[in-house]
Amino acid sequence: MNDKIAPYMGPSIIDVTSIRPKLVDAANGTLSGARRQKPGFPEVFDELSKALPQYGETLGVHPGMLQNIVDKTATLDEIRALKKDVLKLAEILEESEIYYEDARESDISRIGGFLDATIQHGDPSVQAAFNKTLAYRAQYAKKAAETRRKNKQARPETNAETSTEPKAPSPA
Repeated sequence: MNDKIAPYMGPSIIDVTSIRPKLVDAANGTLSGARRQKPGFPEVFDELSKALPQYGETLGVHPGMLQNIVDKTATLDEIRALKKDVLKLAEILEESEIYYEDARESDISRIGGFLDATIQHGDPSVQAAFNKTLAYRAQYAKKAAETRRKNKQARPETNAETSTEPKAPSPA
């Protein structure tokens, strides 16, 4: 294609079946304030893996607590491996949508150019058959013109007589 657009070569099927029972769908706002992994987790995981079997009983920590951490870490690793591909695919879908939408809008704009030329220099009767297309293409131009009109009305009229006398300094 070109330097800026290339075919997507990543996975097109992402199967979450293996972790589906572990996936959660939280109501909006439910996870606000949730604690997230902090820098240094791998070192803490390594330390807990070594120290809890030796000192867990002394601390009063149930032996299953370390296994809980191991299991959750394994689940997070699985989720993050899939999430990377899902996020990339979502990015690709977004970029592809924009690319094809832009290309379609360019085609409509080109057709509008042919319409304008035909209406102006050929057969003006074709305008009736393409009124919606012409209105669609002109939406942004009409909106920009309306904004310019509103901005012009909002500007105070400039006074033709400008004072040439220097202003007195304001008291400090």
